[in-house]
Amino acid sequence: MSENLSTPAVHAQLAPDFSLLKIPPRPALLMALQHEMRQASPNTKKFANLIRRDVAMSGTLLQTANSAYFNLGRKISTVEDAIILIGLDHCNAIMSGLILKRTLGLGNKMMARFWDVSEKRAIGISFLARGSRTLSSEVAYSFGLFCDAGIPILKAAFPGYLDTLAIANRKATKEAIEMEDSQHGVNHTLVGALLAERWSISPDVVLAIRMHHTRDALRDPSVSPAVRSLIALNYLVEKAIQEYRGQAESLEWMDAGALASDALHISEADVGNICEALVKRFKA
Repeated sequence: MSENLSTPAVHAQLAPDFSLLKIPPRPALLMALQHEMRQASPNTKKFANLIRRDVAMSGTLLQTANSAYFNLGRKISTVEDAIILIGLDHCNAIMSGLILKRTLGLGNKMMARFWDVSEKRAIGISFLARGSRTLSSEVAYSFGLFCDAGIPILKAAFPGYLDTLAIANRKATKEAIEMEDSQHGVNHTLVGALLAERWSISPDVVLAIRMHHTRDALRDPSVSPAVRSLIALNYLVEKAIQEYRGQAESLEWMDAGALASDALHISEADVGNICEALVKRFKA
């Protein structure tokens, strides 16, 4: 399977009418940061200067860098320090997520919870990706944040979407996606993937967003190892988030947990230990 939504095969799946959806264009700051990252030797000073032009973004980046997630053991007080200690690639991933959050907005209480889950997903998948040979932690972080970005866009387009989502969340994965399609003519995996593609996010992330509720992708050899890892890690981290929130067993894990474990080469005991470690990290 191609890893680009621009291919005819994938656009055939994008047949629904997107005219009602307001998919925001790629923000200027993100374009500038991505342009610098694509240079043969990205300039840390230029990257920092771009971030400093946006005072709010600079402050949020420093707040994130000083969070328990990075646990750097020292106070980061400048954007340059953040780039040096965290790494240019990871700072770029963080900035992409912060720009996404600002562009789509916090909204009501439901959306505050949405962003909390998205951030925990990004932290969890990125943390687990550190031991992977096929996946970088910064790509994992971007996927975690962008994974469900289609949800706030659909919420803005369809007044009844949250009711659909509430019912869909109580169904198995395939049924949930089918319900979104039947009620609104489109689902959040398509919309999120389209947003990520238009924002020039990693092709691996774009395809993983499109397929993150497709359990059969976990055993499809035509899907790249990186994409399969992202999808499998998402199932595992979602299970840990459910446990963190004290909720019942994840329906998605019950449906695809065995496939995800096989893809990650982990045992049932490993799953329990990993989820326990992630819950502790979420509480930090």
